[in-house]
Amino acid sequence: MNASVIDTLRYADSLKAAGVEPGQADAMSRALNNEIAQGVATKMDLDNAVTELKGEIVREVARVDAKLEVMDAKFEGKFEAVDARFEAVDSRFDAMDSRFDAMDAKFDAMGSKFEAMFGAMDAKFEAMDAKFVGLSEKFGTQSRYVFLVLALIIGLGLYNAAAPHFGTQSGVAAPANATPAPGTATNA
Repeated sequence: MNASVIDTLRYADSLKAAGVEPGQADAMSRALNNEIAQGVATKMDLDNAVTELKGEIVREVARVDAKLEVMDAKFEGKFEAVDARFEAVDSRFDAMDSRFDAMDAKFDAMGSKFEAMFGAMDAKFEAMDAKFVGLSEKFGTQSRYVFLVLALIIGLGLYNAAAPHFGTQSGVAAPANATPAPGTATNA
């Protein structure tokens, strides 16, 4: 059923009142109504267009959903691969942590050995210090005499080492054909 957009009877009456022949006014009114009615959308046309658009929208949404599902599956695969890589890295770090823990235990053991060793050495040094303190108290006043005796010994040693290089008292060397003193070795 086509709905007319204009009231053809009123339009025809307006044309007749303006002086148009009644047959011509009716023909013009119908012709104008037919032309306008062909270009006007009816309720049925609009309902059909809405139904068609809804179908296109449903099809487009289904197509987009399918694309999104494919992309989602790709991303899920990529994320699983990345997660696997991170888990591998985590396991490597766990292995490194256990190695560092083992090294820390070794260093702790070495530290306790060093502490024991240095503690024993400290005790020995303290005992030696105590002995030196005792000796210095015992020989406190005699240290000057010890120094003088040591200086005398050193001086005599230097004299004995240097005396043969200075020759005899008269400054004349012994003749080459002189007989050696008894009990001395000769270079023959």
